[in-house]
Amino acid sequence: MRPELRAMGHALRPFTAAARRLRRQPGLTLIGWHRVDDFCGDLSTPVDSFRRHLDELEAWGAHVLPLDEAVARLDAGTLPDRAVALTFDDGYASVVEVAWPMLKERGLPATLYAVSGYLGSDRRLPWDLGQPDHDGLRLVSADGLVAACEDGLDIGSHTVSHPWLPRLGTRELRRELEESKLALEDLLGRAVTSVAYPTGGWDPGVRRAAEEAGYATGITVDRGLNTARTPKHSLRRAFVPHDPRNVRPLLDGGYTVLRPLDTLRRQETPW
Repeated sequence: MRPELRAMGHALRPFTAAARRLRRQPGLTLIGWHRVDDFCGDLSTPVDSFRRHLDELEAWGAHVLPLDEAVARLDAGTLPDRAVALTFDDGYASVVEVAWPMLKERGLPATLYAVSGYLGSDRRLPWDLGQPDHDGLRLVSADGLVAACEDGLDIGSHTVSHPWLPRLGTRELRRELEESKLALEDLLGRAVTSVAYPTGGWDPGVRRAAEEAGYATGITVDRGLNTARTPKHSLRRAFVPHDPRNVRPLLDGGYTVLRPLDTLRRQETPW
């Protein structure tokens, strides 16, 4: 995170935290990561930093809930204060091998969003191609995903091939959403209720297609607190900055002012 953005988040934190305390009904904060490993890269969160992220959640007084339960309680108006759900995108092996044991040790639930077309192979995700090969780029295998699911890790869809969904035609959009859901359900033997839009790419058509595909929730990367009025197929979420000092401003909403940047980014085609 650039220094000026970090300074802005810290400066706004007292005001956004006060506004949160004044809310009549608690909202839901969704946060996310990609990889948890000690290899360099924008998507890698160092293991010690991740541990300190969890320490910050505990110190903040977060009530970490399973995603489905959190959304149901958001609808019912029964969320506890400082409700949080934890997510991981892309299906990297380090999530099930490193992050999930750390979460289990603390009794914290989480959801991993897997790209169904990249299971059971040695393929690399598009942005990892051409990078020096290291273990941090390894994706979870189909067997590993099943084992993690049986161990309590919630699994959601991250589409078949991780495309920028707003640019797809109707047929291809439906295929990416529906086939990934069916493939994961067949593999896991359980319902897959949530989809995370790759790179946060969504528009009203994507949101409608996700609902028609049978997902209960769709997850974006638009910063902000989710309330009962937030559409369930465009729930807001922020990725956690690597530096643990930035976790509190994120949880208190200090970086929500950056949401217009998310809107601009949604209009681009990254891949």
